[in-house]
Amino acid sequence: MNAPTSITDLRKIAKKGIDRADGTTLKMIVALLNIHDKEAEQETAYEKEMLKRIDDYEKGRIVPISLEDMEKRVRDNHKKRIQSQK
Repeated sequence: MNAPTSITDLRKIAKKGIDRADGTTLKMIVALLNIHDKEAEQETAYEKEMLKRIDDYEKGRIVPISLEDMEKRVRDNHKKRIQSQK
């Protein structure tokens, strides 16, 4: 049997399978759909944030820093945190 190649074919097969599925299988399908929805929401939020940051950069609202400067800031902050814990 050849694997279905079109979305339409896949939907037809899935709908037939859902009609015959038991409760456990239906719960798994719903769980997968919920995971897909959450991932899609996260991707959308990520994309919006990235577009906002690109826009902020292009409009001069943020100034990028080099990797070296970022690493130095992280090291300095870490040292300060360790010293404050003493």
